[in-house]
Formats: sequence, C-alpha cells, structure tokens
Amino acid sequence: MSRFLMNVGVLALTDSAPLVAAQRLEFFHKAGLDVHLLRQTSWATLRDKLIVGELQVAQMLSPMPIAIQAGFGGCSKRLMKAPLVLNRGGNGITVSTHLKSILDSLGPGETLGGRVRALRLSGEMPEGLTLGTVFPFSMHTLLLRRWMRSHDLDPEVDVRLRVVPPVRTVEALQSGLIDGFCVGEPYNSMAEEQGIGAMVSSSLALWPNAPEKIVGCTADWALLNHAPLQAFCGAVKQACHWLEQDDDNRRRAAVWLSEADYVNVPSTLIERALLATVNGQPFVRFDGGVLSSAPEDQLDPLIVETFAIRGDDSALADDLHAARKIFYNAPE
Repeated sequence: MSRFLMNVGVLALTDSAPLVAAQRLEFFHKAGLDVHLLRQTSWATLRDKLIVGELQVAQMLSPMPIAIQAGFGGCSKRLMKAPLVLNRGGNGITVSTHLKSILDSLGPGETLGGRVRALRLSGEMPEGLTLGTVFPFSMHTLLLRRWMRSHDLDPEVDVRLRVVPPVRTVEALQSGLIDGFCVGEPYNSMAEEQGIGAMVSSSLALWPNAPEKIVGCTADWALLNHAPLQAFCGAVKQACHWLEQDDDNRRRAAVWLSEADYVNVPSTLIERALLATVNGQPFVRFDGGVLSSAPEDQLDPLIVETFAIRGDDSALADDLHAARKIFYNAPE
C-alpha cells in the first residue's frame, strides 16, 4: 500500500510533542501517511523551506503565517493555512540573575522602565536592555511586548530585541549577549537549573489560552492536498488528546523528545517542563483544536498585535478578514 509522503518541519522544543507522539504511536502510519519529521535549526529556516516547498507542512509559531501572508520580514507573500492548534501556552520569560536582582530591588512606586532609563542616563546601561526572541513575528515577541509594557518599558526605546534560535538562548544569556529571553521549554528550565537565570513570567500570566504553535502550510498546497492534510491533522489531534490523558503519557513523550533527532536534552528536564504547572494550571496544554472556532475577540488580538510589531497601530478591516481566513480548516 502506497502512503502519502510528507516532509514536516519541527524545532527542538517540547511543544513538538504531538508530532513526535503521532509518529511514535503510529497515528500517521494508520492514517495512510509516510511522515518525515525534519528538525530545523531556526524558525527562519523552517519558514523559507516551507515557502519553497522543501517542507509540505510545519510546526509554526501562530503569528508566523500572518506575517508570511502579509509579506513581513522580507519574505515573499504567500497565502497560508493554519488548520490546527498544537498547543496553548508553554512559553516563559527568563531573565539573567543580574536583571532579576534589579527587579527584586525596585522600591514602592518604582518601575523597571524607570530604573533602566536612569541607568541609561548615568551610563551604567547605555543601550538599555537586550532581550532575546526566537523570531520577530512570534508569540514570544508578542509576550515580551506585553511584559515590557507591564513594567513601564518602551519596546521601541528602552529595549533592543535580538533574534536567537531557541537552542542558543541559554548560551546567549550566559555570555551576556542578552539580558533575558522568551522561549518555550526546556530552555527556561535549563537556565534555572544552571543557575544563570530565573523565569519571571509565563504565557499563562501574560496571555491566558494563547495559541502558541500551530500546524501550518501554504494555501496552494492545502488546496491540492486537502485529504492528506485532513488525515495529518486527525493524527495530530489524536496525539494531542493522548498527551492530555494523563501524566504517564507525558512522561513517555519526554523520553522520545530527549533523543538526538528531537530536543536532545535529558528526559528529566523535558519531563519537568511537560508536567509543570503555574498556579495550578498546566504550563502547556496540547490542544488539537481549530483556532477559527475561537471568538473573534480572541483571534483578532493575535492578528492586530502581529501587525503592531511593524509599528502599525492596528490591522485594517481587510487585513483582519484575510488573516482570519488563514485559520479556517476548509479548502477554498
């Protein structure tokens, strides 16, 4: 029996768990698919390979298809589809021990933004803060911008954003290249375990129920391959439900993810990330749902804040309409 071949791009992150689980539990095989999970070195590499067709489907950041369709970030415009949410939440903001000490030393009525501006004027911090994000158009950037505003930091003046691939974030923090970062696991846990950083906020605190990673592909490919795409999404949805059933399933996934082809860190670190909770809520929740089923007041902020990265105050009505269509699961 011939199977439909799909090259699927993934990054070395714990929230690739549904894709890895669907592979290991043979959900893809049972759906008539021959899926190759291909680890990419960065989100930019993954994006470019998807656009040129080296990858048919990819684990993507939820703002990424919006940016591609709008032509942001220097890439050619392509109509996109994002028919499935892989996970909600799962990101943390981790800062250096030095920046954490500044946060802890703030007095009543004093803000981090005020302290940073004072340090810039005194010459102790001439360039302000430098924070790492994994990709310009990412939930990480949106979360960092929300975190900055909550601390009286002007994202355009007080902070420089530097793009750092997830696997390099801990190294960049340790070397002093950045003062903090927003990233998925296991890299927040890794920084804390090594004693070089502390996680000070999370997706749950800044944007509850935010869609983090999604299944993405070009609209052209989705139109020509609707049945295989639906089979793929069905297998991934099944894996998401499996991961949500109990902690033992997440522990099994942690062992798979620890292998060299995937995240390549000790399974104990991945297990810690997959089982973590924040105020009694799971740090990461594997979804398997359709983002378009969310109310517009949940979907539209994702679109508007992605456009705002470019300096636009808001997306226009036409922009909202076009971007909403990305997240619908029906062929056109």
